[in-house]
Amino acid sequence: MTKGQQFAKDMRKNLGIGTRTRRWGSRIFKGSDMHRMILDCIAEATHYDGMYSQARQDLFRSAFPALCAYEKHILGYRADARLVAHINGLSPWQLCNLLGEMVDASITNVGEGEQFFNRKRAELYAQAA
Repeated sequence: MTKGQQFAKDMRKNLGIGTRTRRWGSRIFKGSDMHRMILDCIAEATHYDGMYSQARQDLFRSAFPALCAYEKHILGYRADARLVAHINGLSPWQLCNLLGEMVDASITNVGEGEQFFNRKRAELYAQAA
């Protein structure tokens, strides 16, 4: 199991995310944005010591560059509009997988994140063709 796959598995376990968990509200966190909660868990693990076990904290911290790239390009709408719409439509399960894929791609800065999202855009358009 790769580091990104382990990240996705632990994040889903941390928030109780299943394959059918909706983005907007769940049985556990009513009325909340699960995408924002996933991103907040990464930020909290990075900025605050002791919120999670050491192993989980190290795993979540490894996704911090992916979080920065996601916030800059997806939440900041710098990426292609169709890609942004596609990613905003992902389920929480799929978002965990996407962030895990970014961890496995060794994203270490926002520029590498931009290249990653450009590759994702090309894949999305290739699927549509």
